[in-house]
Amino acid sequence: MKAPALVITCEHASNAVPDFVVRAFKVARLAGIPKDTLKTHRGYDIGAFEVYRRLVRTMRPDFYLAGKFSRLVADLNRSESSRDFFSAYTCDLPDNVKEHIRKLWLQHHNKVEHFVAKHIAGHSKGLHVIHLGIHSFTPVLNNVVRNADVGILYDPSRKAECHIADALISEIHARAPQLRIRRNYPYRGTSDGLTTELRQKFGEAYAGIEIEINQALLAYPAHV
Repeated sequence: MKAPALVITCEHASNAVPDFVVRAFKVARLAGIPKDTLKTHRGYDIGAFEVYRRLVRTMRPDFYLAGKFSRLVADLNRSESSRDFFSAYTCDLPDNVKEHIRKLWLQHHNKVEHFVAKHIAGHSKGLHVIHLGIHSFTPVLNNVVRNADVGILYDPSRKAECHIADALISEIHARAPQLRIRRNYPYRGTSDGLTTELRQKFGEAYAGIEIEINQALLAYPAHV
C-alpha cells in the first residue's frame, strides 16, 4: 500500500490585515485592530510559521499552506458557523466586507480540502492523507502556567490518529527527551477547527493532528 500523502498547514501564521479591511474600518469609522494587539498571540501564533517553514523544508510534504491574514480578521482554524469566526474588531464591519473576508477564508479551506479530496479519490479503503497543523500557545493564560512544552491534539476515538500521535511523541522524546509532551493539551483535538471539519468530510481516509508548541520555546520575532 502506498504511503499516505503528507499535508502541513499553519492557519495562524500571519498577523497581516488585508488592505480592504483597513479601508473598511476607516469608511465605517471603526477603530480597527490595534497594531500592538496584532503583535500578540491574539493576532497570530507567534513562532508557528518559522516551525512550519522548517518542517516544509525538511519533510517536503505533498501539500503545504500557511494562512495569509490575522485571526483577528477571521479565524482560519474555526468553522464558518463558529461564533469566533469574526473577532470583536471585525464583527461590526459591513456585510459586503465580511463576505469578502469569508471568501478569503474559503480559499484557504478549499485549497486544503481539494488536495485531500483529489488524493483520496479512487483509492481503496484505508488512510491516505496525514495532515499536520502547526500552532503555538502562550506559556501563561489567565495567570495559569501551562505545564507542557508540546501538545499533540487528535481525536482519541480514531485509531490511526492515536497511532500517529504515539509515533510523534516517541520521535520528539527521542530527539528532545527534556520536553514535556501532553496529549490533547492545552486544547482538545476534537474542538471546532480545520482538522475536525476534514475528519467529518473524509472519514478514515484522513488523519488530522495539530501540533501545539509552547511559545517559551520559540525565540522568534513578534512579526511574521
